[in-house]
Amino acid sequence: MVNPSLPPAGVFPALWMPTDADGRLLEAAVRQHAAILRGAGAHGLMVLGSTGEFLFFSPEERIGFLRRVTELVAPLPVLANISDVNPRTVASLARTAREAGCAAVAVLPPWYFATAQADLLEFFLRAAEAAAPLPVFLYNFPERVGTAIALETMAAFADRMPLAGVKLSGGAWDLHQEVLALARQKKFCVLTGWDTRLAEAMAFGCAGCISGLANFVPELVVGTFMAMMAGSSAKAREFTEGLRLVTGELSGLGFPHDVTAGMAARGFEVGVPKQALSASTRAARDAAAETLRRRFQQRGWA
Repeated sequence: MVNPSLPPAGVFPALWMPTDADGRLLEAAVRQHAAILRGAGAHGLMVLGSTGEFLFFSPEERIGFLRRVTELVAPLPVLANISDVNPRTVASLARTAREAGCAAVAVLPPWYFATAQADLLEFFLRAAEAAAPLPVFLYNFPERVGTAIALETMAAFADRMPLAGVKLSGGAWDLHQEVLALARQKKFCVLTGWDTRLAEAMAFGCAGCISGLANFVPELVVGTFMAMMAGSSAKAREFTEGLRLVTGELSGLGFPHDVTAGMAARGFEVGVPKQALSASTRAARDAAAETLRRRFQQRGWA
C-alpha cells in the first residue's frame, strides 16, 4: 500500500462517523460526505478522532473502520487517530494505519490514570516506532484526557523521532504561541482545533486546522484558510463571522451533539446516536438543527 503524503498546511475536517443501530458504518454516507468535503476544498481528513467518537468503538471496530474509511474517502489523505490508554492497542492501530495507506497518525496522551511526562514521552515514542515510517502528530486535548503535553515533552520527542506536527485542542489559547515558538526551532507544524479562531491562529503561524465545524460548513472554514493564505484578513474576518453565527446557534448543545445538529441542518446523514440521549437533549438538538437549516437555506446550502 502506497501511503500518500499529508499536505503541510490546510483544513482537515475531523470526520463524523455515521453508524446504524448495530454499530455498522454507513459507508455510502461516508463516501458521499467525503466527496462533498473534497469538493469544498478540504486538504485531508482526520479519521476516528474526537468528532469521530472513537471512544464508542472497540479496537477491532476501529481497525476495520480505519481500513474501510481510508478506501471510502480516497483520494483525500487520512490522518488517523490511533489514541488509546493501552499501548498495545495504539501499536496495533498504528500498524493498521500504515498498512491501510493512511498519510499520518495522531496520538493523544493516555487518560484515566495520571501520567508523568517522562512516561508520556515513552508512550509517544512507542507509538511512533509502531507507526514508522508514517509521520506523527502529537494531539493535545487536556480537557478530555486530563493530561497536557508539556513543551519539554514535545521537544524531547522531536529530538528522538520525526515530529510532523502538534494538534492543539482546548487548553489555554496562549499555548499556541508557545508551541509555535518551539515548532520553529524543531521544524514541525501546528494545527489548531479552534476553528472559529483559525484566522488568528494562522496569523500567529499555525499551518491550518483540524475542524469539527468543517463537517458541515467546510465553505466557511476553507474560506477562512484560503483568505489568510491570500493575505486577505478582511475576507477572513467575513468567513470567521459566519462561523461564529453558526456556533452561536449551537451554543446550547454539548459536544458532539452540536456536530450532529449541524450535519442534520445541511441534510447530511448522521446515523444513530452512539450515546444514550434523553428526550430533552434530542429536542434541543433538533431545534438547533431546524434553526440552522433555515439559516443555511438563506445561503442556498440546504
